[in-house]
Amino acid sequence: MKRMILLLLLLLVCSNRAFSSEPFVPHSSEFVVAKWPVQTSGLNVSNQIQNLLNNASYPGNSANYSIAASLLKQSSTEDLLVLDRLYYEAVINQHYHRFEESKELLLTFLKTQAKNPNALLLLSNMYSVLGEHQLAEKMCIRLISIAPQAFVATCVLNVRAQEGYLKSSLEQLSTFLKNNDLSAESNEGLAIWSAETLASLARANGELKRAQQILAPYIDKKVPVSFWVLWSDIQLELEDPERVMNRLKSLVKSSQNQDDALILRLALAEQRLVPLRSVWLEKVRARIDLRESRNDTEHAFDIALYYYFIERKYEKAHSWALINWDQAKLLDDKNLLKMTQDALQIPPADKQFMGDDK
Repeated sequence: MKRMILLLLLLLVCSNRAFSSEPFVPHSSEFVVAKWPVQTSGLNVSNQIQNLLNNASYPGNSANYSIAASLLKQSSTEDLLVLDRLYYEAVINQHYHRFEESKELLLTFLKTQAKNPNALLLLSNMYSVLGEHQLAEKMCIRLISIAPQAFVATCVLNVRAQEGYLKSSLEQLSTFLKNNDLSAESNEGLAIWSAETLASLARANGELKRAQQILAPYIDKKVPVSFWVLWSDIQLELEDPERVMNRLKSLVKSSQNQDDALILRLALAEQRLVPLRSVWLEKVRARIDLRESRNDTEHAFDIALYYYFIERKYEKAHSWALINWDQAKLLDDKNLLKMTQDALQIPPADKQFMGDDK
């Protein structure tokens, strides 16, 4: 699983109305961390869905999306406000890579809630992943005055990096975050998200040690799966599979629902550390077989990585990279496609892959 999209669920309250937790107030310059309650039978349907989606980004909780989708399907108009339903459906659709559907839902939502920061950020992400960068940046700009400067800057500069201005965006975001120390912020989620974004750009620019240092202050915090995927990829590229194994093994073993992306990283580490042992390799093979049998195209990115790095079946890796590219057009998607094209010595159709500004 590549780093992308729903980090905002770590940061924001996602409804148009106040819940039992502190709401985001669109007219305020203050930024409120979501403090949704622990799921109990006493919660109403909307709060149950909120709680599920708030925790879905963390290791072991990916099943929350399907549970939330089921609750949403069963709910009546009395259970949920129309706008809440629109937003939840958009969140769930993006998770399953139904990006166009998510975009349309968000556009409808924003007709009524034009200054909802969650919807603006998610729509920016949808435009980016669909390759519509100018529209993505416009959504970020609309966050000015309703979200913290660090939030807006991270949004805008990440979009510009996705558009091809990687080096300049990396340096601008790095400078901004150095001058605006987020460690003192009450919103730790914002600090983690900004650091993860910056580290991903540093890695994309080939600065692995720099990316490692950016993530280092947060590895003992509660962080999403996307953070661990990025961190693991950096360690593997730095030829340190032992660190990946030591950090992820207990995390994944303790999860009731083990995440495909983390199993894959453990398998990659195991392959390098103990070639004759295949605990995690067997797990990932079983998981990939299942995904392929179901034609789970939302997992195309990791399936392509599996065939490239583990099975060394480059034609299959390229086929899945193409499926992924049809869905998503972020930097990681470009890099994956180029990597599989290079393995098969296929000239890329798009010369603007990672590394150089336009």
